[in-house]
Amino acid sequence: MNDMSEVERERQGALDTITSAFATGKISIEEYEARADKIQKATALADIDAQTLGLPQPELPRDSSGRGQPAASRDSRPSFRRAAREPAYRAEDLYVEERHGSPEFSLCIMGDRRLQGDWLNADQATSVTLMGSTTLDLRDTALPPGRLKIDALAVMGEIKIIVPRGLPVKMSAFPFMGEANIQASVERRVDRRNPWVEVSGVALMGSIVVKAG
Repeated sequence: MNDMSEVERERQGALDTITSAFATGKISIEEYEARADKIQKATALADIDAQTLGLPQPELPRDSSGRGQPAASRDSRPSFRRAAREPAYRAEDLYVEERHGSPEFSLCIMGDRRLQGDWLNADQATSVTLMGSTTLDLRDTALPPGRLKIDALAVMGEIKIIVPRGLPVKMSAFPFMGEANIQASVERRVDRRNPWVEVSGVALMGSIVVKAG
């Protein structure tokens, strides 16, 4: 049996690869949707790997000298200051629960879609919006005890993510002739012992915006 953490790491890497391939015109929106659906449902590493065959790997983040470096190295700095400070919010104020369902996959094409209430099934969600508007409202849903990973792809549309006040968010989405930002009201200081959100993806002539509510 495959170790689930290894499967999830491979799944996330595959989603990043197809997102990058779509953003650079290597695959169509139809092919992206088909591959993303198979990746989300796959439970074997071989089935996940099959969806990225022939696609270029996303470029590594670059350090100040311009050289590529593994993404993990960005979090390898000493963490003694983070450990010493108090969290920006109280975890007991949030609805936290372990869930092991299928990751949520949301698709919106030239429409308006809103996910609200208790809608999260796992610690991962993917949202694809093409010339439409999607709102992911996290204020009334159960959050995982650690990281919630949201992959967002906005093509000439918008994806709005609403988080409870005080819930930390880390943004790594890439804007291409678009916008990807976190509003000032959103907490940025992450305490990995408590719930937090990581948003990645691409805003292609569209927007990915996180705000607190």
